[in-house]
Formats: sequence, C-alpha cells, structure tokens
Amino acid sequence: MTREERQALADSAPRWMYEFDLGDGIKTPLLTEELRSVHETREKAIFPLIDRLYPKGLERRQCLDVACNEGYFSQLLYQRGAAVKGIDIRDLNIQRARTVQELYRMDSERLRFEVADFLLNQDTPDSYEVVLFLGLLYHLENPMGALRILYRITQTLVVIDTQLTRQNTPVETGWGQTSVTLELPASVALLQQEDSEINNLASWKNLSFIPNAAAVRQMLFAAGFSSVLQIAAPPGSNPQYLNNDRGIFVAFK
Repeated sequence: MTREERQALADSAPRWMYEFDLGDGIKTPLLTEELRSVHETREKAIFPLIDRLYPKGLERRQCLDVACNEGYFSQLLYQRGAAVKGIDIRDLNIQRARTVQELYRMDSERLRFEVADFLLNQDTPDSYEVVLFLGLLYHLENPMGALRILYRITQTLVVIDTQLTRQNTPVETGWGQTSVTLELPASVALLQQEDSEINNLASWKNLSFIPNAAAVRQMLFAAGFSSVLQIAAPPGSNPQYLNNDRGIFVAFK
C-alpha cells in the first residue's frame, strides 16, 4: 500500500476506534481522545491477568474477540500465540481490521475477522479458551441471552468490559401481593439511543440495557459461570473505571 493510500485510509470517515501506526508518521485518528485512556485501561487490566494465567502464552489456543471493531485487542491475543477470530456486526469495522492486519503482515490463518451477529452464534460448546466481550453487553437488547451463549462457547474464561449504572443501593419493588416488598441489589437501566444509524459506537438497535455491578455478577452466575471477579482499576486508569461507571469482569467456567 502506497503512502498516499495509507493516508487516505487514515483519513476515511468515520474516525477510528483505535489508533494504528500505518508507517511514515501516519496514524489513524481516534473518534474521541478519551478512547485512548479507555483502551490503555483495558489493556493494563486484562492482559497482566491473562499473562499470569498463561505464562507460556496462548500457544495457538482458540480465542474469540466479540465486537472486535478494528481488531486491536484481537491483535494482542494473536501476539500471545493464540488463533483468534474477531467478529463485529459492522462491515466497515471488519474491512478496517482486515486492512490493518494485511499492513502488519499478520497470519490470516491464525487471525481471522468476520462480520457476524453474536446473538446468532452457532459455535459448538467450549470452542474458545478465552473470549473477550469488551464494550458490548450494555448495548444489547438481550444481554442475558448473550451471556448464555458466552457460557456455551467458552472453555475457560470470558472477559467482559461494560458500562455500569451508579445504582448501589437496593431497588425496592412490590412482589405479587400488597404485603410483600423486595429489596433487590441487582438492577438494570434502560437507555434509548436515537443515533445508531450514524454513531459507530452506538447500539446496533436503539435500546441499551445498562447493569449495575451487582447485576453483572448475578447475570454471569445465572448463565452458569462458576466464579466472577471484577478487576480493580490500575493506577492512572480512565476515570470511568476509577468511579465504577465502567467495570471489567472476568468470569471462569
């Protein structure tokens, strides 16, 4: 690819989810500058744990990156020896992921990108050693269905990054008769997004279900996972993680 072609790629609309170095001083511009610290936080939180669990690397183990966007975190798994499939529902994201992969000369047999709707997944049980599920849970109209799919296809662990509500006190609700009131620590908020057609980071459909931290844990246990931990935000993390407005969870099968 010529310098002019790489510059045209970087300049193409919309702006990018990830900053990739295309050579000759050309870098893909981020959609928003805050994304840089979000990605840095994710990388610093997730990959030291994976490296501790797999000290010899992922050694061609099958891994899946759901909603991979342009493929940056798929590349991080690939660099650790994994055989990686990255999927995304948007054609443009997969086109970009494949183009960057080609520029970086990453093995197309060991790193594959596909356009796919995760909720239609037909993979066999225990297909993937590690699954990344970053920034998607709260964008789905059927989050519980997605978690049940994750449980089916995951062999060892799934990493989930999600937006969280600030609901930390139990929600009170009546339950079946006037004398019964429940206090529920787990709750989910509803957001209707009107810009899904033009916003590359919006829900594919226009409803988002945003959980609090208690709901994430409860939903993962309900899906079948045996243990769940929330990774503490590393020093210098994006403020969303420090304020518990976003969280990174690891669920073990």
